[in-house]
Amino acid sequence: MESSTQESVIITPSDQERWPLLEGASQPCSLPINDTDAAVIGKMDAVLDVLGEQAAGLAAVQVGYPKRIFLLREKGVNRAFINPVVISRSRETKKDGEACLSLPGFGAMIKRPKQITLQYHELDGEVKTEVFKGFWARCVMHEMDHLNGTIISHHLENEMSTQVSQTKFGMKLTPYRRKVIADRRDQNKRAKASRKANRG
Repeated sequence: MESSTQESVIITPSDQERWPLLEGASQPCSLPINDTDAAVIGKMDAVLDVLGEQAAGLAAVQVGYPKRIFLLREKGVNRAFINPVVISRSRETKKDGEACLSLPGFGAMIKRPKQITLQYHELDGEVKTEVFKGFWARCVMHEMDHLNGTIISHHLENEMSTQVSQTKFGMKLTPYRRKVIADRRDQNKRAKASRKANRG
């Protein structure tokens, strides 16, 4: 029961009222953080404790608080990252599967840098710079996406929209052009059916 209660705090597609928050950029926190920021971080900490190994991270916006805060959970310890900024990323990337607490049951293959350098503030306001590699670089980039209004389904949509195919005549076909052609075919079929009905 406790797990389901904590999970209900997280915005999912069924939460139509709060869902638009996930598609907007989160705002920076003032420093030092205020009591509301601290209370939300406490709530996020509790959610991750309940979820345990089911989650590696959580962004504040996922619990309805659009501020630039996220938590990572490693070996049972939760860490808060406030006003994080990616200051460098490796050219080398890797495509791997990702899931999201805000999209239960959904997964996508996403290309991420293998290494990133992050600058952020700790709870006491101290500025830190840290390098993340592999899985944890992926986790950081996933949470940074949340802070920028991007969820993993957006990556899939963008990839599909940039796919290009060609007709046998060499004409390039984007998904938009394929839709236009399909719509024209439907219009032609309806027009043909209408003419046939009128002749009858």
